[in-house]
Amino acid sequence: MTHLPFTLLAYFFNASAVTIDKFMLSRHIPNPLVYIFYFSAFSALALILLPFTKIPTLVVFLLASLSSVLWTTGAYFMFKALQIGQVSRVIPIIGTLVPVFLLFQSIITGNITAQEILAVFILILGLVALTILDWKGSIKKSEVLYEILAALLFAVSYIILREAYLRAEFLTVLVWSRFIILPVSIIILLIPSLKKIVFESRGNQPAFNIISKSGLLFLIGQGAGGASELLLTYSISLANPALVNSLQGSQYIFLFIFSLLLAKKYPGVFTEKFTALKLIPKILGILLIGTGLFLLAK
Repeated sequence: MTHLPFTLLAYFFNASAVTIDKFMLSRHIPNPLVYIFYFSAFSALALILLPFTKIPTLVVFLLASLSSVLWTTGAYFMFKALQIGQVSRVIPIIGTLVPVFLLFQSIITGNITAQEILAVFILILGLVALTILDWKGSIKKSEVLYEILAALLFAVSYIILREAYLRAEFLTVLVWSRFIILPVSIIILLIPSLKKIVFESRGNQPAFNIISKSGLLFLIGQGAGGASELLLTYSISLANPALVNSLQGSQYIFLFIFSLLLAKKYPGVFTEKFTALKLIPKILGILLIGTGLFLLAK
């Protein structure tokens, strides 16, 4: 079974989630730790599927758990970078570095064909062309550090997750990988300083309330992110992580459209400016991504 339709749909949902994340971080959520708390709490929903899974071997459980820990830590650094930089720069940089790391790993291990290497390379070029004009402006060292850390942790988590899927069925790995995340929310509740960040107001910034309009928007974003993660993990169970992550360029096409639609209404959040000159590299990026998709589909 081909992974392409699942991967493309996953990046559509991820683009939706990232757009909401940027809005929430800018207006309603003062600290990314809030995201980590609710993400870990919502992971308990996976336990509903527990009766439909098999008990994994210790190796599979450890691989799945380690992948979840690395991915969650990578998400934290991504949110930290989003607080500092523009969404149109932070996400493309991370999205470019992840498939580059995965491509190097695949070449070293020899589990990728020459045509697939060419397709991944073209897709990465398309991603860069699609976003390169947004990689400008003042970039703080802390933003770059967070981006590199996030990309590296995401890449390693996908490699480890693929190893888990090679040893067990999809649903078993998916559900049992959540157990390691659940204690995070409990730890945050038990440590006063962390609990204060999540539940108490800070200056003029009120505490985040999950039962509110912003809370509903947050839940929609989490739902989109969850759907994206589910589809991406399923794609990784079907194909090499380097192939799956090289398609992130499609996500930035969606992000470009979302930012274009929202920039006028929320200029303080989506500060990107779109001109006719920007369309040239973006069209080139779309063409390159289309070429890469064609090579992968052959």
